[in-house]
Amino acid sequence: MKAPTYPEGNLSMRIYSTHYEGDIREWNLIGKLVGVKVPPPIPDRAFEIVPVLIVLIAIISLIAAFDQRWLVVSMIMSWILLIALTAFTQYSLYVFGHDLDPDRPLRYIEPFTPPVIGISKIGTLTTFHLPHVGSFLFVVASLLLYWGYRTYKKELGGQTKP
Repeated sequence: MKAPTYPEGNLSMRIYSTHYEGDIREWNLIGKLVGVKVPPPIPDRAFEIVPVLIVLIAIISLIAAFDQRWLVVSMIMSWILLIALTAFTQYSLYVFGHDLDPDRPLRYIEPFTPPVIGISKIGTLTTFHLPHVGSFLFVVASLLLYWGYRTYKKELGGQTKP
């Protein structure tokens, strides 16, 4: 995030599947001015469930490497989790920007919805929302599972049936 009050550098906050990290104290100070709750309203339970689901998909994907019948299960689960996490993140960002404190100092800031990926301007603040390495790896893994499934289906289609 770029803010006039922090000209020497950008503030950052990273949200992993297990925890938050970054300039949380500074984000809280700015959040009080804007009227938002920092960190965003993500239930603690999500930090327990998401890593378990990722490990479960990884285990099923390993099984699928040896038994292709599990490939479709692994592929579907990875895409469902990817879509669900994106939707949940967008919903959390909506709540983050619309559940503003009515007694906030900067009342001129209207409710807002930051994008999951992109740049948004809130008053004099410019925020950058970018996926981290783990997100890219998850998308790549999901694409590889899809590619593996398509390849497997083509091989099955080329076999002659008795």
